[in-house]
Amino acid sequence: DNAALGLFRMLVRGLFGLLFRLRVEGRPPASGGYVLAANHSSFLDPLILGSSLRRRVIYLMTETVWRSASSGWFYHWTRSIPLSARGGNREALRAARKVLKQDRVVCIFPEGGISRDGKLMLGSPGAVSLVLNEGMAIVPVGIVGADDAMPVSGGFRLRRITIRYGKPISPEEIAALGSDRKTRLREATRLVMQRIAELVGQEAREDVLEAARQAEQAHGA
Repeated sequence: DNAALGLFRMLVRGLFGLLFRLRVEGRPPASGGYVLAANHSSFLDPLILGSSLRRRVIYLMTETVWRSASSGWFYHWTRSIPLSARGGNREALRAARKVLKQDRVVCIFPEGGISRDGKLMLGSPGAVSLVLNEGMAIVPVGIVGADDAMPVSGGFRLRRITIRYGKPISPEEIAALGSDRKTRLREATRLVMQRIAELVGQEAREDVLEAARQAEQAHGA
């Protein structure tokens, strides 16, 4: 299974190199368990990420995509973990933590869905909740150009795609963001989205909304 996945990864990486001039900037840790947190603007994103690492990536995916006729086979094969849109994903999160404790890599798209316009959406605390109190890092990832190469609206174009791996956010960095769990979840999620925004050359939606709120308050005063 691992040999087949390795061969598949090499073939996809070579194909993407030809079609999209795929470029990888930065390097995530070569060992240990950690969470990849990436922006999501194209159905290509999981394949792109998976082809850029020499390690198996376990994805946390929405149940709808996990069961899809067109791409479900890939997520089953890569042992991805489905998430229900209805909530109540305690077992899925427990399974993901088990994977991390085996010193493996879990990938989550913290926006909770695919951006329709390529702009960052608000992040959810899922990635942070996986590592909170587990002593593991979150590695922010920026995927640039995938939404232009294969937009959600359809179509396929030969455009350059770049993957940028950022500096890992350490457990100590997350712990210092607040004295209680709720505050740490909120502030760490914002930090993750800010790091992803830097990598893709955008502004985090959290910061955009905060600036608008402050401007409204100033205007009201």
